[in-house]
Amino acid sequence: MGAKIGYVGVDHHHRDPYFAIASGLDLEITAVCEPGRRIDLGNLAAMDDRPDEITTEGQEVADLVSDATVYEDPHRLVADGDIDVVWITYRNDETPSIVGSAVDNGVHVISEKPIGRTAADLESVAERANEAGVTVSPTTFYRKNPITMELREKVRDGFFGDVSTVQGRFNASQLSYRNTDHYIYDEATSRGGALQWIGPHWVDMMPWVLDDPIARVNARFHDAAEVDVEAGAVLQFETEGGTLGTYHTGYYLNERGKDTHLGIYGTEAQARTPVHHDSLQHEPTVPLELTSEDPNWSATPTRTTEFEFSYDRFPAWGDFVQDYFEAYFEGYETGDVPATVDDAVQLLRVLDAAYESGDRGEWVEVEG
Repeated sequence: MGAKIGYVGVDHHHRDPYFAIASGLDLEITAVCEPGRRIDLGNLAAMDDRPDEITTEGQEVADLVSDATVYEDPHRLVADGDIDVVWITYRNDETPSIVGSAVDNGVHVISEKPIGRTAADLESVAERANEAGVTVSPTTFYRKNPITMELREKVRDGFFGDVSTVQGRFNASQLSYRNTDHYIYDEATSRGGALQWIGPHWVDMMPWVLDDPIARVNARFHDAAEVDVEAGAVLQFETEGGTLGTYHTGYYLNERGKDTHLGIYGTEAQARTPVHHDSLQHEPTVPLELTSEDPNWSATPTRTTEFEFSYDRFPAWGDFVQDYFEAYFEGYETGDVPATVDDAVQLLRVLDAAYESGDRGEWVEVEG
């Protein structure tokens, strides 16, 4: 696709799979930075600070950046690096300022979600990006998952009728599988744990599928013994349209992989699916079960479709993740991307309300 990329945050467990994506999309990583550290491009694979199981086996990361310029200062990288896009996988407390420098220099951004600790960290940067015509996107991959895309289309077509309730679950491996010394598990750096890190995927995806923003939340958290961020969370929420929902997320599993579920329950139809496919658990297909009594639906009220997932282009999670980045790099110059900086701000506003709810022990309205 011809874009020149500056990559900020190589001490991150998504680095190897993201470099593999860049290679698959024929992107050129011309500059790299781990803020405050003079990194050795020939020894990137020896950086052992990646905090969980998501890696790309056999990927020779050094080959992808062998000719890149190394920076210690990310603000200098976006100012002097002669790049089209800065790709960020860095700490929540400092990422908004890097995005701000990118906006000031006319450099587009693709950044690990949620692009900040709180909505207030990102709101002014988002306004500047929109005014300047600079594209800033979070990595909310599930907007390109074929099952969620199918469900969003059916919601818009009225297949479900009035959606009464939605149920979501996204649980991952316990903290014992992770490098809890990494900065993403530090409260001052990240603000939260499971909800702030793995939780945003479906906190973004569920209202996106419903095409109905979350208006208020009631959240409770499970503390972690190993770190000062939460191990898990349970959210009740209500959308602007009145749909009630629950979401359960956390570092709970005694195995590597994911435990997931999405249920949509409407007056005319229902859907049940794991949504997530997981190469760690050897699941090449994911079922979507749809039930409807509409006489135009079929002779039987329940129909199950198996969605086939492949892992050729992105072994860690599956090809839909690469589809997300492909869509970004095809559309960043015009702003036609799967998720925008305004979506990132709204996601953070929901997280803000959830953490406030946990502190106050009551329902909290989502700002904005």
